[in-house]
Amino acid sequence: MIRHKAVGVVGALALLTLVGCSSGDDKAYTVPDQLCGVPAKPELTKELLPDGDKLRIVKSRTAEAVPDYYCKALVDGDVELAIEGVWQPAGTTAEQAAEKSHSFNLRPADGGRFALWDDKAFTVVDCKNTKYKAERFSIEARLIHSDGDMSKKLQSFLGPFSESYRKTLPCES
Repeated sequence: MIRHKAVGVVGALALLTLVGCSSGDDKAYTVPDQLCGVPAKPELTKELLPDGDKLRIVKSRTAEAVPDYYCKALVDGDVELAIEGVWQPAGTTAEQAAEKSHSFNLRPADGGRFALWDDKAFTVVDCKNTKYKAERFSIEARLIHSDGDMSKKLQSFLGPFSESYRKTLPCES
């Protein structure tokens, strides 16, 4: 009887040890300092991506007269982070950009600079471009397989990322 209890205790301790080991950072990939040509803080990007072996970044844009820009981060072949940039008319707010993207009931944050949901965040930056008949540019960051409310981490990422993104756009003075 004592032997069975000892085996049970040893087994439970071994299981706890394995669980404890698996709670660490299991990212075999390196988080880049750029996403699709836009400088990004790796420590903030890392908070949004899951563990895995391989990270691949894919950049694309639509072929329309006024292009939309896309950037996807794939971990082990699955899209995990999707970023979309869209030219917007003057006065467009983060909440309005979210609504145009068919995202509703988002929470405003930082005085309206951001519109947040558990798995996505929107912001807009000033960027006049007469060719695209735009005065602003909206950026959406969306997590595809999020676990719980990630809005604060998305906001922390999107703040500096949006400022870096603006510097890569063809904005006019």
